[in-house]
Amino acid sequence: MKKTIFKLLALTLALLMLLPLTMACKKDEEKPNGGESNSVSTEGSAHPVPPQDLGGKEFEFATALWASYTPLTVIDVMTEEFNGEFVNDGAHNRNLYMQETFNCTVKQVDFKETEVTTKLQQNAMAGDDAFDFVLFRGREYIAAINGGYLSDVQNFKLNFENSWWDKNAIESMTINNKCFGIVGDVTTNHLNAVYITTFNKKLIENNKLDDPYKLVEEGKWTWSKMVEMSRKFASLDSSTVRDKENAQNWGINYTSDVVTGILTACGVKVVDKNAATGELSLVYANYQSDIQDILTGLYDRSHSGNTFLSYLRCPDTDTELFDKGQVLFLLTATHNAGSLRKSDVDYGILPYPKYTESANYCPSTASMFSTVLGLPLSNTDVDRCSVFLEAYAAQGQKLVRPQFYENVLLRKVGRDMESFDMLQYIFENLTYDVGVVYDLVGPETRGTASSENTDISSFMGGNRFTWRGELDDLVEAYSKTAEEAQ
Repeated sequence: MKKTIFKLLALTLALLMLLPLTMACKKDEEKPNGGESNSVSTEGSAHPVPPQDLGGKEFEFATALWASYTPLTVIDVMTEEFNGEFVNDGAHNRNLYMQETFNCTVKQVDFKETEVTTKLQQNAMAGDDAFDFVLFRGREYIAAINGGYLSDVQNFKLNFENSWWDKNAIESMTINNKCFGIVGDVTTNHLNAVYITTFNKKLIENNKLDDPYKLVEEGKWTWSKMVEMSRKFASLDSSTVRDKENAQNWGINYTSDVVTGILTACGVKVVDKNAATGELSLVYANYQSDIQDILTGLYDRSHSGNTFLSYLRCPDTDTELFDKGQVLFLLTATHNAGSLRKSDVDYGILPYPKYTESANYCPSTASMFSTVLGLPLSNTDVDRCSVFLEAYAAQGQKLVRPQFYENVLLRKVGRDMESFDMLQYIFENLTYDVGVVYDLVGPETRGTASSENTDISSFMGGNRFTWRGELDDLVEAYSKTAEEAQ
């Protein structure tokens, strides 16, 4: 990881908070797996994209809400004023910059998640270019792609070598030499759906358990190590009957939404992309043995005791139980930062554990809740939209992304730079599996948590052909022209 960037961002955050934060230097370490870095940098020109007059154009975003769950709402595009909230104020500064430097404004129209594709269809049929851009969840993209409502982003004049674009995401979502979705610093919302582990520092210290930060640094943060530590803590429970009503100590708490994240962190792939040919293959079943082992640990109570607890078996939410100091590890995601911020628990942030020590690093895979940017086929204002997006993403990297980090790191009790390092580590090693982002296997995998199904052989056999068909449909949609799709 790039330590100089760590220091620069730490200094920026310190100035923002007026806190005397000092970042200690660590030994240089090799970037795991040679992946593309998504590091935040505030270096470079104040105008990384040359200012232009965009003629007072109002650029309109259609954005997808996530049911009634507001932490996943896009809050860093259209802003009304400064309100003291980190992300809002960073975004407002960006909008003021765009207005003053590029003579343009932004507008955001929110829709229910499933309504966005319908609006794109209506616009395409009417020849209406009402929306310049669309921001919605990865799992909704298949319908939009299959309908032919999105333009190949390569038709726009964007330089994806610039650091404010996530090159890993763009390469992963390029199929048959076409790409209908991009990820970058236009919004930080995609970073709001990244899997993280939180741990109770006091419980680690009081029970003389291994330092989780050192485990990550030494490459020993594994699934088996987390289970080992959790069982040791759970075994201290004085309850004679270890069930949801009586147990006081829980090793690990999780929700059904994170099960796919647990599996992918352990090296499980859903879809593999051939680096030479670009061909996609459904490989989920190849990991059946590993999946069996992991899900048996999660669901089989006779095997796990009170080591694991699903929120489905608990009267409290996952964060509420963690806040009570009864949980050692919480497997969650960055969108829970708002809930955790109010906690009296002094906690740290970690990636999800890898499966074995032999794995190079702890990967984190973007989830189906990740926000992807699409360009409606009806958008013909290629030149101005290209300039706007490039400048908007560049300023997002400079003004908004550091504020997002500050928002995640802010907490009621304590504050440590190890959590910042871990957060940076997680984002740098963020990968994109189209089978996960487009939610090909998600509904069925999440369903195993509800049913506590550990018959993985039947699970695979009963769903494999459905998954294969959905992947074939996706590949076919990428191969069609816009006219053929409609």
